[in-house]
Amino acid sequence: MNQGQGSQYTYAAYFWELYYGWIRLANDVISSIKPVVEGEDDPDPELKHILGQAYAYRAMCYLDLARLYEPKVNDYTDVRKVLGLTVPIVDENTTIEQTKNNPRVDRATIYTFIFNDLERAQEYIDASFKTYSQPTLMAIYGMYARAYIELGYSDDPAFPAKDSFRKAADYARKVIDESGRTPLTQAQWEDPATGFNNGAANNAWIWGLTTTSENLNNLLTFISHMSGEAAWGYARYAQFGVSKRLYDAIPDVDWRKHSWLDPKREDYYAYKFAGDEKDKDDFLNGMPAARDYQALKFRPAQGECSDYNVGNPGDFCMMRVEEMYFLEAEAMYHLDAAEGVKLLQDFIKTYRYSSYDRIKAGADEKTFLTELLLQKRIEFWGEGILFYDYKRMDMGITRSYPGSNHAGVYKLNTVGRSPQWNIVVTRREFQNNTGITEETNNPDPSDKIKLES
Repeated sequence: MNQGQGSQYTYAAYFWELYYGWIRLANDVISSIKPVVEGEDDPDPELKHILGQAYAYRAMCYLDLARLYEPKVNDYTDVRKVLGLTVPIVDENTTIEQTKNNPRVDRATIYTFIFNDLERAQEYIDASFKTYSQPTLMAIYGMYARAYIELGYSDDPAFPAKDSFRKAADYARKVIDESGRTPLTQAQWEDPATGFNNGAANNAWIWGLTTTSENLNNLLTFISHMSGEAAWGYARYAQFGVSKRLYDAIPDVDWRKHSWLDPKREDYYAYKFAGDEKDKDDFLNGMPAARDYQALKFRPAQGECSDYNVGNPGDFCMMRVEEMYFLEAEAMYHLDAAEGVKLLQDFIKTYRYSSYDRIKAGADEKTFLTELLLQKRIEFWGEGILFYDYKRMDMGITRSYPGSNHAGVYKLNTVGRSPQWNIVVTRREFQNNTGITEETNNPDPSDKIKLES
């Protein structure tokens, strides 16, 4: 909504306090196990594996933080004073005193730290470990691909663009070739009991978080916030959905379009809804009745619409193999444009719909990236992938247009990047850490975008 996103508001604190809380947990594991593993000639394989996982989790957190907080140039706020700055590093050796004067490090420093963690994770994690519910060697390769694609756009002399794009493409291809994972099928995508809530029900997920009824309640869950078919949740009333503009851009032959409720509805009364006929009717016609374009992608666990103890404990996808196909295509375009276009074409034609012809050989960079992002928006809506793409590719927001289904308070259009994507360091941090000041914080993006009519 372009409001209340400065350092004094909850929004700014949310990212910071969650991620550094998770990092603290990883640091605790590393500090307790590392001396044992490194102090033995033949350390316990299980301890080595756990240590590797802790490094993987920490790398994931710092990669997200680097992408969230590194300011990118935009037309709305002046970021020249803080260009290249990311976040402070707190590792297993950081003391309380050091955290009181711990400045934001530059891009090269944070990515070097991330790569060091990934290298140690790769060294210690059991390569034969295949589960999706914990970090594996394939998840590590996937994080390398995510990191290097960012550096390809950075113009950082420590990480030359061509080399970074090459490594991003190579790591993405390693996941595709070595993981044994295959993209979701239409049946898996649309399954009313396991669709996007059960990593064991498909062969696409590389990494996901699992939950149980014992560590959830009725409302503080992903399912309750994202699955409109779950009668107990916030999503039933928030009615999250897709932009009409995006929905209209998806051809009917692309079955991913079934992720949202078609306003014509005729075909959708035959759709496989979660639950029984009463659950279906309650969703479509109850109070409130389902809205046009409302999401159907994230189903309640086991297709249970009424009992939150059963319907809430769904898995949350953190990485699936499809992302690697897109990262490879994006990286390769910057090395060999024709090959990048072909990779995107091949993925959509092979795994989504065979008549795909939206992008042609010889497409310029803007055309290619716009189409790539369109396909990623369709593919990864609601999965937490797209934020980083928009920020990296310097794409804009378009929510005000003829026939828009966005509420008025959200009708923001930007030219290129939104200033909101440069997350602001929370005031609580720089009140306790003299290494960060108002001068070295990202500028407040609040109210910088004109609300459209």
